[in-house]
Amino acid sequence: MSHGGAIVILTIHTRQRVSHLLIALICLLLVFTPAKNSFAKSKKDAQMSDYTKVKSAYVMDAKSGQTLYDNHANNQLPIASLSKMMTLYLTTQAIKHHQLNWNDKVPVDDQLIKMSKSYSLGSFKIKHSNQYTVEDLYKAALIASSNSAAIALGKAVAHGDNAKFIAMMNNQAKDWGIDAHFVSSSGLDNTDLKKYGYQLDGTPAKAQNLVSARAISIIAQHLTQAYPQIYQWSSKASYKLDGQTLVNTNSLLKPGFYYRPSNHLTGLKTGYTENAGLCLTVTYWRNGRELIATIIGSQSTFSAMNGLITHLDKTVRSTPVKESPKTYRIKGHQVIANPAENQTRVWYRIGQDPNKITVNNQLTATTLPIKKDQPITTTTFNNTGLPNATTQNGTAATTIAKPAAKKQPHSTGLSWFNRLIAGIGRTFSQFI
Repeated sequence: MSHGGAIVILTIHTRQRVSHLLIALICLLLVFTPAKNSFAKSKKDAQMSDYTKVKSAYVMDAKSGQTLYDNHANNQLPIASLSKMMTLYLTTQAIKHHQLNWNDKVPVDDQLIKMSKSYSLGSFKIKHSNQYTVEDLYKAALIASSNSAAIALGKAVAHGDNAKFIAMMNNQAKDWGIDAHFVSSSGLDNTDLKKYGYQLDGTPAKAQNLVSARAISIIAQHLTQAYPQIYQWSSKASYKLDGQTLVNTNSLLKPGFYYRPSNHLTGLKTGYTENAGLCLTVTYWRNGRELIATIIGSQSTFSAMNGLITHLDKTVRSTPVKESPKTYRIKGHQVIANPAENQTRVWYRIGQDPNKITVNNQLTATTLPIKKDQPITTTTFNNTGLPNATTQNGTAATTIAKPAAKKQPHSTGLSWFNRLIAGIGRTFSQFI
């Protein structure tokens, strides 16, 4: 009886590992399968599928934050390795603030080294601790989606404290006001993390990162703005590092099966777990504007993304709109708000009159002091046929100091009795 139970458990575990292996092999084949002219028609047909048959999808303008497409985009869902974009953002910030250096060697513990050699969870084999730099692990986490590299980077940012780093992820999401809850810096859920001692204390056995499509797109927006050079790596289908080949499973990149030159794609990140399904965030260009598109929980993510991009090509357009500084008053002081762009591009649904599009800014700052470049207004695009809200802000042109507190009357130091006698004296003096 006990032997039978052991066989069942082993079978389930084996199936799970084989499932991971098959998916990895399929992604590899899709990345490196070249397109042949003789199959052009069938390839074109296969490149697109129904973009609506997904759990969630979202598309935004990377500069203005304007929403171009929304399909249940605020639902919190498992996002698998898309989570690594928050880890990479915080790593980038640590470098920017001189807390880390690209050339710093990163300590990697034995459990993470062991994880890196797992055929179901590893994609870049880490040989020894302190062998790889921040830049090496950054590339491994971004291109090959290495779980061990992402966790090691997070610990390096938080001085070796994994729990502290995850708290940093959640605090950053809160600061941005986005729908995100993290328990892992890699995107693995607790069923995998527990085996290596990385389940966060106080979290359920099956806990996983829950983030909305809109939220992860905003994280991608902050990441690419903080480190525009990321495209030199995210656009690579493969990359050589320390004698190993980092394989990018994004089949929308050249020479992947779903690659289309017309997409003008520059990256960005893939993700998969059994709970999350296939997930994908991409950056691409249209009309001189960078767009960010995310699909969560699809059975055919790459073809669905091509379908979504094609749908937007057929249904939305953009028009240039000039913006100028605006003057406001806060606590009696004049404050000038500079626009995020002197000339922005506003997207609109075909059928809308672009001449009726307006850009409105609402003052959100109400107290002094105001620091130069501090966001003080929020922007909305109206009459577009699309959602009005953006992530765009107007920023203060100058610093406005907080007014000095009014001085209280100087005390004479007299006791209440002396003040009473002095008051009586002044009263009688009027009759003399």
